[in-house]
Amino acid sequence: MTYGQLDAATGALAARIAAVAPGGGGRVGVLVERSPAMVVAMLAVMRAGHAFTPLDPAHPESRLQQVVDAARICALVCDDPARASVAGGAPLVDVRAGAAPDSSAAQLPDCAGASAAYVIFTSGSTGTPKGVEIGHAALANLLWSFAERPGFTAADSMLAVTTTTFDIAMLELFMPLVTGGRVIIADRQAVQDGFALARLIAEKQPSHIQATPSLWRMLSEAGFQPWPGLTMLCGGEPLPRDLARELSGGAGALWNVYGPTETTIWSSAGQVRPDDDLITIGAPVLNTGLYVIDASGQLALPGAAGELAIGGLGLANGYFGQPDLTAAAFRRHTLDDGAPRRLYFTGDMAKRLPDGRIQHLGRRDLQIKLRGFRIELEDIESALRAIPGVADAAAGVVGADPDRRLAAWVAMAGGQPLDEAMLREKARQALPDYMVPAIWTRLDALPLTANGKLNRKALPQPERVAAKPVGRMGLPPQNATQRLLCSVWSEVLGGEAIGIDADILDLGADSIQIFQIVARARRAGVNLAARDVLRCRTIGALAEAIDSSPGDMAAAPAGPLPRLADFRRR
Repeated sequence: MTYGQLDAATGALAARIAAVAPGGGGRVGVLVERSPAMVVAMLAVMRAGHAFTPLDPAHPESRLQQVVDAARICALVCDDPARASVAGGAPLVDVRAGAAPDSSAAQLPDCAGASAAYVIFTSGSTGTPKGVEIGHAALANLLWSFAERPGFTAADSMLAVTTTTFDIAMLELFMPLVTGGRVIIADRQAVQDGFALARLIAEKQPSHIQATPSLWRMLSEAGFQPWPGLTMLCGGEPLPRDLARELSGGAGALWNVYGPTETTIWSSAGQVRPDDDLITIGAPVLNTGLYVIDASGQLALPGAAGELAIGGLGLANGYFGQPDLTAAAFRRHTLDDGAPRRLYFTGDMAKRLPDGRIQHLGRRDLQIKLRGFRIELEDIESALRAIPGVADAAAGVVGADPDRRLAAWVAMAGGQPLDEAMLREKARQALPDYMVPAIWTRLDALPLTANGKLNRKALPQPERVAAKPVGRMGLPPQNATQRLLCSVWSEVLGGEAIGIDADILDLGADSIQIFQIVARARRAGVNLAARDVLRCRTIGALAEAIDSSPGDMAAAPAGPLPRLADFRRR
């Protein structure tokens, strides 16, 4: 789309939104697949004077309904009227329909800087998503700060890979548009398939790519190599040192970025170089302050740990419809200089180094970051306790980077056995995929502290941290293709042996591991795509598909590959 086409499309859609939801100041849900229409919808909502609430079509309907209800939307913009059921009676606006007859004459409201641009919902500790309301001034401040540093001009292009329910997508979509640059939108299939994404990158040669460490690893598995002039942004979870060395050691520039949703996408950025002795969160973005607060409420001395608080123009208006939660997280605070500031207390621990850089030290509460997504463990636990037959449940993270996994400990009512497949399926009906535990452990009862609270430190280490398929060894491999796949699955999933009837989802594999299976199988000469693994799901079915219809499988990458015959005697 040209800028002229984008202007015409957003103006026409904004007029249609304003016709069904006049006056501005409301929330409009945007339930649109990854496409130019997705950007048109978000811009049109803001242009109509409302805030958009992004909804991911891949999320279960019950989760979408939770967000729609919490946002109290006044309209829903979608590209599929079949999804109208989640609108809850709010007017439906089809993004694909043409302009209204009188749209050119529509009077659209102006937006003040404090007016909400979007309300994005994150995992909540009460089991209900909480909506962070970001104002136009906060969003504009972040966009122009990143346009200045690391830098983005009208000659640049940004690859957009992130779901819009993760706020870093707003940088990918909007920074190019406010600078006259270009946005390249990767569709859902490309985002889920590292080979397809690597091909898109090679074809489009964007000047900027932003991704989580997990996605950067997936691209690395697919053979991605940076080139001179490429700016790489990495954030959403801590940047491991080995990945930092890999990405920063060649061409291109790597930036580590940090920031919670409540302070508008990113609050700091710093370039990472191969010889850096320590990875820090960099320097604050424009009009932003980072403060390490000690137990007495004052600035911690350099080298001393404390809670990281953030102030400045990037602060959210608060949590939509939750004034008590807003007051607890966003507080007027007086520091050593006597000046009261509105600060957001992040719950992240940090320390300021003698040279002024800030080192992130992890969380102080039950919030985690996994695959870049922010997750409240209580949110998962609430969903698990709602499953019939579950008496109590706890959730946590086990393993070390890059193989950290979500785990669940479950006490079943009446001493029932643990039906892992049923629990996983019920969890998928209530939670996004990234919040469904990969590892399940049955307990007679959850461990408690002396005052009756859950003792998380006493939760036993799962027997199969890397998803070893207990009770699913089943049938051994019978031919060369099955032996190769068993070897690859076992290597990636960490099991001792995997039978050809074991289901990939029952083994707890996530999207990154499925891609790793595909990448390593391809390197061994087996032509696969992630969709093939998800469609067949067992080694037996997958091997049969490979052997009987090889032309239907993904094309193998160019270059010499080991032969399948190498695995015949394993």
